[in-house]
Amino acid sequence: MGAPLTELVLETVIRDGLGELRTNTALLDDIFSRFLDTYFNNQYGQSKIDEIKTYITNNQIRIVQAWAMVPTTTPCISIQLEMSSEDEDIQNLGNEFEDNDEAITPAVIVPVVTPGTYDTVTGKLTITNAADLSLICPGMNYVDDTGAKFTIQSGNSNVSGNKFINIGTGQTVSVAGDGRVDSSLEVKRTERRMIRLHESISLGCHANDDVHLAKYIFYILTFILKSRQESLINRGISLDWGQGSIYDRMDEYKEENIFSRFIRVNCLTEFDWDQGEVNLIDCFNLTVKAPAPDPDDDDTETVSPSTEDC
Repeated sequence: MGAPLTELVLETVIRDGLGELRTNTALLDDIFSRFLDTYFNNQYGQSKIDEIKTYITNNQIRIVQAWAMVPTTTPCISIQLEMSSEDEDIQNLGNEFEDNDEAITPAVIVPVVTPGTYDTVTGKLTITNAADLSLICPGMNYVDDTGAKFTIQSGNSNVSGNKFINIGTGQTVSVAGDGRVDSSLEVKRTERRMIRLHESISLGCHANDDVHLAKYIFYILTFILKSRQESLINRGISLDWGQGSIYDRMDEYKEENIFSRFIRVNCLTEFDWDQGEVNLIDCFNLTVKAPAPDPDDDDTETVSPSTEDC
């Protein structure tokens, strides 16, 4: 996902919501349906709803990311980050996150391996050319000339004149042509890190010379945010709660009659990134050391180590 880009994501959701209201104005009938109540009819009623629908259909409500752009772009909705902090209560230990695996073509360990005979009882596949088998390990794969793949077992030999690999018993392997030995690694693993952020965003609804328009935009924005929770979640934002405030006239703009209302929303987001590639182990050599046998113990059987294993 990368950076949450919370302010920009909010912009996309608000734009989608405004676009839907322009094409489906019946939603505005629902949002402002209370204007039809008896106590509103003398001054508002259906005529006010129709006025709002006409305005939304024929006018653009801009969305700005910079506070200084408000006076020149009203009516508009402004988006400002007020605070962003790591939420310690829900952080992962050491910012750990799930690793990302990407499928890769296994590396070729031994490019040319000429097979001789295969013993189905012992699993031994003799090698007749001078291939260097010193790099192979149990778990790697022998690929025959037909493309069939066999997991290499323990007990292999790189001794000149007695080279063989163990591909397991009872296999059906081709010895008609050269094969190869491939790595067992079929993925590239990238280590991921993540922090969770608690961000407060201020959304301003601004109108010039019309305090009622600022109020209408405020309720439209509230509807968009709350009705599009699923879209926000799908885009990486969990909207916690909102708090509204109003400034009937913005003193910052003394030459303008700009009326504003604000919604402060708290968002829970995640910021994750690639920390680096994980060094996966392709060859694990386990040597078990046993104590020297007691020469006075007649029941002890002396076992000589094999010189064939590799």
